Amino acid sequence: MTSTLTPRTAEEHQADPLAARLAFDAAIDQLIQPNMHTLLRDSGAVERALAPCLIDQLVTATQPGTERTGGSARGSRPPASLNALALVAEISQTLRGALAALGHDLFGTGARPSLAGQLRLWASHAGSWQLEDVDYLAYAAQEAERWVTAGRSVLNPAPAYRLRGHACPTCRHTTVLVWSDTEQEWLRRPALSVDTDRVETVCAACDSRWGLEHWAQLGQVLDSQRAETLALDCE
Repeated sequence: MTSTLTPRTAEEHQADPLAARLAFDAAIDQLIQPNMHTLLRDSGAVERALAPCLIDQLVTATQPGTERTGGSARGSRPPASLNALALVAEISQTLRGALAALGHDLFGTGARPSLAGQLRLWASHAGSWQLEDVDYLAYAAQEAERWVTAGRSVLNPAPAYRLRGHACPTCRHTTVLVWSDTEQEWLRRPALSVDTDRVETVCAACDSRWGLEHWAQLGQVLDSQRAETLALDCE
């Protein structure tokens, strides 16, 4: 059977068919199934709300006005979440190649399936992969799991710890303008912050980055600025 994704490196042991199928189905469900959320009101009342599926939320995040990147700018409002755009583009490109190899023409007559519909169509072949191409099924499961992890990171990014009162050693900026979805306006924020996900200190003005191995040196530079207080503000 022709692989519908980039071929994997040959492995000594074939993947377990049942484990690969369970992992693939679980990842696909997380991408295309709506989520039920329970809300507890101040009055004590409990309400349940149905949230769109993860892939639909990512597609929505690519539209103007729905960004969650926390990026900086000195002009107009950001057009969309660049992280969501990159991930949706990657998933779309992968699915186009995969479905074409399986005999599905997304550019034929009729309306093109949504991204969620393309994932369902792709997943409909899992039964034959389990019997005929277990290695591909395992690889597809890894890709789908990676998309789930990346998608959740885009929609719910790790908090950034702002370093107030210090200038970037590279560009000398102390603050930047950041679009606030809550306030619906540009707000001034410290340029330097700690990215807890990547374990880096980042300048939002010039995108300079200092990894953990450079933190001691960076701390010496910041201390030399003779700021009275180094405040950490978790957002």
